[in-house]
Amino acid sequence: MVVLRDRADGCDVLLVERHAASRAFAGAHVFPGGVVDPEDGAAPLHGASALGAAAAADRLQEPNPAAALTFWIAAIRELFEEAGLLLARRDGLVLRLDDPATRGRFRDHRAALLAGATTFAAIVAVERLELATDVLHYFSRWITPVNVPRRYDARFFVAVVPPGQEPLHDERETISTMWAAPRAALEQARAGRLVLAPPTVRTLDDLAALGTPAEIIAEARRRTVTPILPKPVQVDGSMAVLYPGDAAYDAAEPGATIVDDPRGRRNRAVMRDGGWQSLRTP
Repeated sequence: MVVLRDRADGCDVLLVERHAASRAFAGAHVFPGGVVDPEDGAAPLHGASALGAAAAADRLQEPNPAAALTFWIAAIRELFEEAGLLLARRDGLVLRLDDPATRGRFRDHRAALLAGATTFAAIVAVERLELATDVLHYFSRWITPVNVPRRYDARFFVAVVPPGQEPLHDERETISTMWAAPRAALEQARAGRLVLAPPTVRTLDDLAALGTPAEIIAEARRRTVTPILPKPVQVDGSMAVLYPGDAAYDAAEPGATIVDDPRGRRNRAVMRDGGWQSLRTP
């Protein structure tokens, strides 16, 4: 989930630092997220969703409406688990957690959920919540390269941070949270102060070019998302990840060493000075 907040010259984006022992992206700064749980498909959660299953399927271009809506619910649950932000409404009003009693109660809910002592559906029921799935906007889809043993098919959503809520890492999978302008995060990565994976680098690059949260969401609403299947290769002695549209993409085999054509179009991430950098030409 790509969470945005307004700033005078554009936007900030929320990044969480993964624990060094995490199975995926250990030690990296990433957007909050995770995997779909079987519980995310439960009827009570679907019934609490502001977005209907048919609309979710249409936006994700998925043939199964129930399965499509499950992605949106999983994104909201994972954001709550990893960053303590809950996109929801109660009695038609956006859920705020700035009241100390309410904030404490939802911190207890989150701790119980992380400990396996309750379920997300139970929290939604007891708090009489409507899940604000309608404020999530489908932004991109990333598929892990075919030569990687553990593969993912990840949908990225964008949403604006709800008023009255502040992120807090879970001290399990995530050990810190930070807000940063997309360009600033990329600069920190180039300076070796942040570790960013190629999908995060490319997404930050896209966000920086788009500007404000309103402009980013407007782009998400009008774009047609096509899956991105990166191809990791070696180019001129350096690691690179090719994306569709790169001149070398179609002919390249994952893991191969390729000879670069300096005249060809670039659409890739390259490893430079110990960090991934986005490189693309018109």
